[in-house]
Amino acid sequence: MPEEVRSEHARLLELINDLTELVGPSGEEGPVLDVVAALWTEAGLEVERSQIGNLVGRAGGRGPRLLLAAHADELCYFVRAIDPAGYLWLANGQAWARTTSLRNAFTIGAPVHVLARRGPLPGYIATVTGHMASLVLREPAELTWNDFWVDTGLTRDELLAHGVTAGTRVVWQARTRRVGRHLVGKAFDDRVALAVITEVVRRVPEAERRWELALAATVQEEIGVIGASALAARERFAAAIVVETGLTGDVPQAGDTSMPIQLGAGPALVHKDSLVHYDHALTCRLEQAAAHCGVAIQHAVFGSFGSDGAAFMKADIPTAMVAFPTRYTHTPFETVDEQDIAGLVDWLCAFVRGRSEPSA
Repeated sequence: MPEEVRSEHARLLELINDLTELVGPSGEEGPVLDVVAALWTEAGLEVERSQIGNLVGRAGGRGPRLLLAAHADELCYFVRAIDPAGYLWLANGQAWARTTSLRNAFTIGAPVHVLARRGPLPGYIATVTGHMASLVLREPAELTWNDFWVDTGLTRDELLAHGVTAGTRVVWQARTRRVGRHLVGKAFDDRVALAVITEVVRRVPEAERRWELALAATVQEEIGVIGASALAARERFAAAIVVETGLTGDVPQAGDTSMPIQLGAGPALVHKDSLVHYDHALTCRLEQAAAHCGVAIQHAVFGSFGSDGAAFMKADIPTAMVAFPTRYTHTPFETVDEQDIAGLVDWLCAFVRGRSEPSA
């Protein structure tokens, strides 16, 4: 690997590490947006933040206006009540009902940050376990929001003094780390994508851009594409590319017939998800750009998945979605292959340079 390429790759990995470890749940994305705003300003972009928090960076270039968008928020819980003994009862940060899927039991035992007004408090998600569970509880047929809680080791009065109330957000606490050939951590959805679009604008000088390029870090994607809807109502673009996490089928009990995407086989071009069919002409141009620059890509149709792209399409902005394959999405142990991410950067750089025709 040439020294310049090695340096760019190391910079990308460092940026991914920094962004994924930041705390920025839906509605409290400020720490992430502050860091990204500084990065984009350093890269020469004109940066603006909207009233609800969307960050837009105007990078310049020649041609139609192209938006590269990724969301800044991560999943969270809310404190719904404080138990007299000091335990924190949770509500989901997305849709919330009495029950949750038994498949979400992986959250039990996860360390968390409680985002109290006087500063974050450490805690962990707990439940009745082991010896006591076998003595006092039946085997569960369902998992409800009363079956687990956050233990901070503090009393109710101490929590109140720190500024914990109903409505306080709780997020997973996880370090980004290397496990074998892969990177593992939380908030890869969608901080890796923020790193990708930042690296694209760093690598493609303004004189080489065949689009008038803009970047966006949107807010509250995880709760209903709120930020993207506001941005689409406010600004016009000739085209938009949403950069997202992707699904994989390369784990036991999933398989190619459900999702023929694998880690290490290249970034994915997504043709539809559960909210929208992506613009066919723009999707074809992205496929041509990948062929031109020699980046191997995978093709995907996503179910049980939506993105900011739906908001842009509803606003009459032709939109495509590209993704970095991710195992174990919406967990504190999301898993990616750095080569897929590097390929995604190269692919988007080629597209921004206008290389949308396959080589001879």
